[in-house]
Amino acid sequence: MPKINNSNVARVSQRKILGAICASALSLGIGFQLTDARASSREETIIVGAGGAVNTLDPLRSDYAQTNIILSAIYDTLITFHGKEMAPKLAKEYAYAPDATAIKFTLRDDVKFHDGRTLTAKDIAYTLDRLKRLGTGVASLIDGYESTTVTDNTHFTVNLSKPSALFLPALSKIYILNSELVEQNKASDDGQAWLQSHDAGSGPYTLGDQSQGVAINLFPGYWLPEQGRPQTIVFRRIDESATRRDELLAGGIDVALGLGDRDALSLSTDPTVKVVPMKTGLQTEIVFNTSTGPTADPKIRKALRLVYDYAGGLRGIRGTNGAIANGPLPASLDCRPDLPPVKQDLEAAKAILTEAGATGMKFQMSFQPTFEAQKQEATLFQSNLREIGIDLDLAPIAFPNYLASLKDKKTIPQMMLLEDFPQFPDAGIMLVKGYKSDAIGTNRAGYSNPDVDKLLDEALATSDSEKRCELYAKVQTILNDDAVMIDMYGVYKQAAYRLGTLADLEGSLLVSQTAPADFRLAKP
Repeated sequence: MPKINNSNVARVSQRKILGAICASALSLGIGFQLTDARASSREETIIVGAGGAVNTLDPLRSDYAQTNIILSAIYDTLITFHGKEMAPKLAKEYAYAPDATAIKFTLRDDVKFHDGRTLTAKDIAYTLDRLKRLGTGVASLIDGYESTTVTDNTHFTVNLSKPSALFLPALSKIYILNSELVEQNKASDDGQAWLQSHDAGSGPYTLGDQSQGVAINLFPGYWLPEQGRPQTIVFRRIDESATRRDELLAGGIDVALGLGDRDALSLSTDPTVKVVPMKTGLQTEIVFNTSTGPTADPKIRKALRLVYDYAGGLRGIRGTNGAIANGPLPASLDCRPDLPPVKQDLEAAKAILTEAGATGMKFQMSFQPTFEAQKQEATLFQSNLREIGIDLDLAPIAFPNYLASLKDKKTIPQMMLLEDFPQFPDAGIMLVKGYKSDAIGTNRAGYSNPDVDKLLDEALATSDSEKRCELYAKVQTILNDDAVMIDMYGVYKQAAYRLGTLADLEGSLLVSQTAPADFRLAKP
């Protein structure tokens, strides 16, 4: 692989940290409980309203969008992305070894943790070693990590068991821990209980008061200071879209995320607020269990793909805020083949099911009932199947329970309705973690195809980005032919903010169109 050497750290635009936080919240329609904002005046505080709850703040679980929202402000990473371009952050320089089984790094020497201690290479080694020991959460992103050799405080080498084109970009999701602080509080679980509600980061914000929820406060010692950042960002849990709408109008919150289409429409004529459709990189889909049960039969999967009313769902449930999908990956990513969108064809579906001997068969689909759109989509699919004489049981499931089910192919739901989005703008990570046969715990379909494994292994070992794209496109074509999922539609979300407040930022709202989901409040 070629040498990568970049010592330029791009400056982040004002309020971009709020952008990253709101991106994650918007992408899955989640949020936090009401928090006391007494740490700063109301004029220096942005209050964000969204639905849902957060369970832990351990960076191990930054694969949960709920956790990542907070962590992206409290912690730093070695690598980051500006749009679709990878760039250094805590790392000043990085370069692959000739055989691509090691990466040498040079760290910045001016970074302080929130307790005042200076970041060193030992903190990097500790963070990566802890992930390897615990082997869950974002540990799956650094598959192939062996060890870290520390040369001095600012120089270290990451040793890999195999070449991996995805290792560097994956570091954009690995938050670096204050090793001394975590070690002091590690107890018997490697600090998981302590990190659930404590801060060991070096990011621009520190974890604030949690007596009633979650707040983050500006860290004055941050290594990349910027004028104009909010002193405090408060996340207020408001589960109902209509209540978020009313709170925005009443001034109780400054930003409302994940608004329902009717509520967004009612706000669009109010002169005190601004409604913005957000391109989130989300794709709504139904993932099949391809290893066990009736959906292990590709004929049945292909028939079920022809049943859903795509146009009706996009229009009636999503308010036309999106586009019908044409492949297993979101349209916001590169390296996608030009595949035709699947259309509803009930007669063809009936014919295939009859040929497969599945007439009168009963199916089950899991979904997350906390999301109103998912409840409606699940009900629509149930109704569509009933039109051809097929019964569908709907099984509500909490997302953590769904993730736990992926550890065994036998426990993966027969069908799972999801909204998926890329962790970072690289098609490879979604393909390798989602469809490689040895990706236990992240392979949501229990999918196994030797041809796909071979193509992905080849892509991981190649440094030629164009060649990797060709391989990724071939994989997606196979996945489409195998009907691994029902690709429904890429969707937008509706958000709104109050004019004349800090969230308005002098009337300027910059909405990034790139993947992953981005919601950025910034001056031009």
